[in-house]
Amino acid sequence: MPLNIKIAVVGAGAIGNLLGAFWTRGEEDVTMVVRPSRVEALRASGLQVSGIAGEFHASPKVASEIPPGTDLAVFTMKTQDLAEALRVLKPSLGNATIVTTQNGVRAGEIVLAEHGVEPITATLMLNSSSLEPGTVQYNRQGFTVLGAVTKDKRSALEDTIALFELVTPIFVSHKIEGAVWSKLVVNALANSLQALTGKSLKECAADPVVLALGVAQLKESFGVVRAAGIPLIDMPGAPMKFFSNLLRLPDFVGKYVLRKNLGRGEEGTTVTSTLQSILRKQPTEIDYLNGEFVRLGEKINFPTPVNRAIVDAIKRIEKTGQFPSREEIGALIGK
Repeated sequence: MPLNIKIAVVGAGAIGNLLGAFWTRGEEDVTMVVRPSRVEALRASGLQVSGIAGEFHASPKVASEIPPGTDLAVFTMKTQDLAEALRVLKPSLGNATIVTTQNGVRAGEIVLAEHGVEPITATLMLNSSSLEPGTVQYNRQGFTVLGAVTKDKRSALEDTIALFELVTPIFVSHKIEGAVWSKLVVNALANSLQALTGKSLKECAADPVVLALGVAQLKESFGVVRAAGIPLIDMPGAPMKFFSNLLRLPDFVGKYVLRKNLGRGEEGTTVTSTLQSILRKQPTEIDYLNGEFVRLGEKINFPTPVNRAIVDAIKRIEKTGQFPSREEIGALIGK
């Protein structure tokens, strides 16, 4: 039974299109909010979905502003575009509860700075891809972690849970900081390896040079988070505390774990968001992925040379469109 609320999905990339399509199919009152130049095209095309949930077409409403009386505004653009979107849409946001879905760890901080309120944080551990406007492929269902909220937002959280359950399994955590950093460790690994190689995660797992980089990255990422005193949380299929302790052992153990877990099952052929951006010749959000470990390391005086080298290498790929050789990838960790 549909919820009696109005929903604005802000942004029409892979996540926005996926949520908008599923919620529209569920007969929810959904408006896709996009740039004025994209309104007519999206109205005409609607949203075409393919992938693990089958094929279907959805025709949500489309606008360039958040409609009056909106209850939930779900912001789905990249982290680097969030602040501008909040500024542009502030006059039409009204009393809508903000829900963030961004990668990285800074979305809540950005919303608080721009709008003076804390959002509901949705940490999405799924994968979808959108390489053409008005289309989305659902590649991996995963799950979504929603942050626990104060009493005044509990009704909005219940609605948010009901909506995301139409797309993916849900669990609610009182340790949302740990959830977003736990996701970041995994997400930065998969995104960076694909972005550096242009290959599938299954191919990355079969390459000893790429595996060595992955292990070095994970050790450093877990290390800086541990040094900062940020508590990681275990999530379905991702026992983060176990992985963190395991990676204190010799490198061959980490390589074995990565070979067994990286790109397994339906993840083997998925295209991560950073590689999608490179293929579309758009700026990536690498500063909000591996760059967050660099930023945290600078804050607590913990060296992060591997993550820094990865950020620099992916920015070179953005500029040149050229992926590094295996030798150049090995050189990132002195191999």
